[in-house]
Amino acid sequence: MTPSKPGRVWSEVFRRSRISPHVFVVAEAAAGQVDQVVAGLGLPRATSNSLFDNAHWATPLLDGAVARLLTYGLPALPSGTRVYGHRPLRLLCYLMDLRPPARALTGERNVPDIDQLLADLDWQRQAEPQALLAQARTAMANDAQEVLTAVRVFFGEEATGVTAVEMPG
Repeated sequence: MTPSKPGRVWSEVFRRSRISPHVFVVAEAAAGQVDQVVAGLGLPRATSNSLFDNAHWATPLLDGAVARLLTYGLPALPSGTRVYGHRPLRLLCYLMDLRPPARALTGERNVPDIDQLLADLDWQRQAEPQALLAQARTAMANDAQEVLTAVRVFFGEEATGVTAVEMPG
């Protein structure tokens, strides 16, 4: 577990994206800690970085992913780190010693048991690396429409009901 302030609430690190209830934006001040925790999980990381394009880093996590975007110029989607999925969010809360949401969030079918999330993580670590990298690449988005496409791939058509644009900050 990564050291953190005892008793910090999940909403000090994550906020709900306005694009989808299945996407959470990481506070910039906590992005390094989230990246450190995710890097320590032993899962592959997909990257994309070319001279005149946005830079992406993404790691599959349970049924979703954690993705970081660094934009250049006028971005359609602000730079930052996003968590795709309620289960990945809850696992990160546990690993970062954050108090998770007390009840199910919008779009969350039920509150998962942490032991099940840890077992699923162990199973995922044994999965085929190419399949995990493909899952990670799905989360590499440059705009709200691409985020919604990733949400649809990860969580199904019914998960794409919210379409508002994410605002920076």
